[in-house]
Amino acid sequence: MSLATTQLAKARPPATLMQTGAFRRLPPLPPTATCRRSHTQRQTGPQALSPHQVFAPLTRERPVFRIREPVRVLREPCDFYVELLTGIERARRRIVLSSLYIGSEETELVDCIRRAVERTPGMEVVVLLDCLRGTRVDSSRRSSASLLAPLAAHGVRVALYHTPALSGLNKSAWPQRYNETFGLQHIKAYVFDDDVVISGANLSRDYFTNRQDRYMVLRDAQLADYFGGLVGAVSQFSFRLDKNAGVYLDKGIADPSRYPEDFVRDANAVVAEFLERAQAQHSVDPGDVSESDTLAIPTVQMRQLGITQDEAHMGEFFALSNAFARRHACRSMMASAYFNFSPEYKAQVLSSAGRWDLLVASPQANGFYAARGISKYIPDMYSIIELEFLRNARKQYARQDIAIEEYTRPGWTYHGKGVWCYLDQRLPQMTMIGSPNYGYRSIYRDLEAQLTLIPGNAELQTAIHQEALYLLSHSKMVSESELSARTYDAPMWLYALKPFIYKKM
Repeated sequence: MSLATTQLAKARPPATLMQTGAFRRLPPLPPTATCRRSHTQRQTGPQALSPHQVFAPLTRERPVFRIREPVRVLREPCDFYVELLTGIERARRRIVLSSLYIGSEETELVDCIRRAVERTPGMEVVVLLDCLRGTRVDSSRRSSASLLAPLAAHGVRVALYHTPALSGLNKSAWPQRYNETFGLQHIKAYVFDDDVVISGANLSRDYFTNRQDRYMVLRDAQLADYFGGLVGAVSQFSFRLDKNAGVYLDKGIADPSRYPEDFVRDANAVVAEFLERAQAQHSVDPGDVSESDTLAIPTVQMRQLGITQDEAHMGEFFALSNAFARRHACRSMMASAYFNFSPEYKAQVLSSAGRWDLLVASPQANGFYAARGISKYIPDMYSIIELEFLRNARKQYARQDIAIEEYTRPGWTYHGKGVWCYLDQRLPQMTMIGSPNYGYRSIYRDLEAQLTLIPGNAELQTAIHQEALYLLSHSKMVSESELSARTYDAPMWLYALKPFIYKKM
């Protein structure tokens, strides 16, 4: 029985979470209800501006897409896997997969791609992975590259991006796994003809079974062209995989490990040209936007290549939501696989006038839990960082309306990230979904892409809201005292590693 068949047989989550206890967690309760969190309640009153007006500045100098078809919000890893297989099987014009890596055991997924290529000769198939992670071998001496090499013989373009930050002596000095801390291809986007699956999930067994992430499916030909074009642009200056699992560069491409400055100059030109063209072709006039329009705004971050679009986008979002919160009761949630938010983003949350919930993995749901070597201490390090942040929020900023939630689900790990913004504190008027974890790496080291979605109808707002509730239904709010007890026996040398964890993980 295939993995897809097995996962489809599993019980689905409840159709709605509005009937469960999770409903009390994100939206505000009526004044007569008892809430387990204390927070400052602002006057709500009538809104002077609509969500589309509030977030209109986010549509400037960026490509914007009006989404006409219903957006599907997936919840479980098994749903994500089935969506991938279904998309590959149905595709007739293009299959584009961008991920950090593909698990070396994912033969069913690769066989599905091979059959699609054989069924439809001439179909465009592009797979973009990270070169360092994609060529790292497991205990059986297998890798993403060795798994995908047979596809190269079928005309599939397998591109492997290599960071220019790992060059010269560093290239030979750092071993596999640790060399990946210099920078990675981290974009997670999956295109099948006109369907786009946006996620933070990679393509390996745990991400298809018990590693929780976020997943959205959008049908729009122009948005699919955008992500196909983005992956194609990065592929232009990436290594290519041959049928023998070897890698090579197309003629005229500078080797990032030997000529990093030339590589950065050329790669920047390719991406900048792509983004300028996308903005020119898909700009919108805020005055022409209807409240019933669902808007999708893709942004990318590639600081090592001189591209800082998403960084600017996030800064504008914080400014807009904060300005709104000064006049109304605004609430937001930001999720990440790790409590390693950048200093800039933590400062924005702490100084915000709105209420914030930060959702991260618990130590047991952290991907490094029970790891070997020094990696096994990483969850403890995140607990230390959580405690310092919460103490700072309570004492220096006197913030009782900032909460940390930890995803805790037996047998599961957590990898979801994104933002939900509740301007009316009932349903989200904006969400962000994609690959960034909102840490130092996301801003300064890795290639990232995310999608900002401004829903144009209550049905989509409700689906996005229920997604948040579903994640929170498996989470637990942690207190200062609990974190203090958890980190009481942490070795002192662990504190010395914080600068490394901040910048590398």
